[in-house]
Amino acid sequence: MRLQRACLQDIADDLTHKRGYDVVIDFASGLPTQDHIHTVVKPGTLVIYSDIDPVVVEFAKEILKGAPDTYIFQSDARHPETLLSNPQVLELLQGRRDVALVLWGLSSFLNDAELNTTMQAVYNWSGPRATMVFNAQGTDINTNDPAVMQVMALYERMGVKLHARTLSQHHDLVRPWRADEQGFVSLLNWHGCDSTVMTPEDLQMMGSAGGGYGAYLVK
Repeated sequence: MRLQRACLQDIADDLTHKRGYDVVIDFASGLPTQDHIHTVVKPGTLVIYSDIDPVVVEFAKEILKGAPDTYIFQSDARHPETLLSNPQVLELLQGRRDVALVLWGLSSFLNDAELNTTMQAVYNWSGPRATMVFNAQGTDINTNDPAVMQVMALYERMGVKLHARTLSQHHDLVRPWRADEQGFVSLLNWHGCDSTVMTPEDLQMMGSAGGGYGAYLVK
């Protein structure tokens, strides 16, 4: 989780300070606490967070009070069109669709059909110069590791199935998006990130990629 958040901070900086995007739409944001996207982006960037949980959204609104150009809406990432067609969101966007989109730390919680449907819906909505930053979460994770088995069983008891996939499967499921020239980069090799946050035990459990890969997806 620390490694994924560190990568997310680098992404927020890269998207706005270097790539020039002035809108970032983040799906399944969770609580936007310290060091989240809005604290790192270039001043003046519009940040739109979303989460499925209404309690999270209400707490997030309290957290974001006073944060300029930053908003959160209740929305299910499995149905991104709900967020993207929200009248308040449309008013904020003012017709802009060449935006930065973020789906980070979520793919393990979506089944194949849900993940591909989400990617296609966002692809169809977004402009030709839009970028989707995607985390192929759980890629090559060691599902035979006792700690991994325990975590997956815990989620199962809560009614949530975690999905572990290969990198090749992720390539197929994000279509029609495609990775840019950097391709999929392991989280341990993501630029600007400190791989020492992973202990030897973490690496044994999460795999050599550090629990997944990230990619800038383009059209």
